[in-house]
Amino acid sequence: MTETSSEFNGSVLVTVPSLHSDVREHGFELLPNSNIDSVVAVTYGCSADAFLRTWRSRVGTIPEYARIINVGQMTRSATTETPTGTNANVVRTVQRPDDLSSVRDSIESALESATGETMLVFDSLTAPLEHCSISEIVSFFARIAEHLDDAGTVGYFYLETRAHDQQTIATLRALANRTVEIGNDGVEWSIRPLGKLPRDEPSLDALFEILRSRRRRETLRYLFQRTEPVDIEEVVTAVAKCERCDDAVTQNEHRRYYTALYQLHLPKLDDARLVEHDASNHRVSICESARWIAPFLSIAEE
Repeated sequence: MTETSSEFNGSVLVTVPSLHSDVREHGFELLPNSNIDSVVAVTYGCSADAFLRTWRSRVGTIPEYARIINVGQMTRSATTETPTGTNANVVRTVQRPDDLSSVRDSIESALESATGETMLVFDSLTAPLEHCSISEIVSFFARIAEHLDDAGTVGYFYLETRAHDQQTIATLRALANRTVEIGNDGVEWSIRPLGKLPRDEPSLDALFEILRSRRRRETLRYLFQRTEPVDIEEVVTAVAKCERCDDAVTQNEHRRYYTALYQLHLPKLDDARLVEHDASNHRVSICESARWIAPFLSIAEE
């Protein structure tokens, strides 16, 4: 068992090359094989019965409390795998794969009813990404991750790397408490814990409020390209050039840009611990801990 299996609470993003059935089954090998009293599963790529068979084959005995949320397909009753006399394997169907609200509500309801050591298994984040925007998935994932933290529960979310660009993968990795990469060299599977990105971050809602402003986004983009503190005048020139599409900026316009950045935007970024704003010396630099927010810059424009 890796350290990502049972020794902490929160969200684990499991990246795999593909989500074919054999890959999915190998991915289950990182799950703990004991001390799990309750399991909540969200299945897009397989039926409830198939999930339970895989669990029993790869993990062990099915817990007495099992809730299967099957999304986007018809399901049959999953009773043949259950211990007699238990309330296990109650299946709820969410018909539409883009119905994130129903999936979220079903997860939260199931977790609230669970007892003892509990695990969430979300078998494919790739599936809802085919029907929902990345910004919708980010909000959904962050809400579920927060609920896991509050409930003292661990959740595993599987993502197919071949189906997504690096921006999407980096964004979801930035949100997770831990990330695990499962690779296939043709013979052996390897599990490589990538760890949680260290950050002293604003809340997700606060982050998106910050990124709503194009001037703040352009300021961050410019500072991400600089390794040393720069003069505020340099930032003002760069931001004005981006907004004006290379049109000439008059002296009065430049002054207005400077005032807005100096009095409003830079203090807001500084308060969020994304930049260091040295007002007395008119210098500004990106905070190293802010690197994790880079993938969100494009999402904020959707």
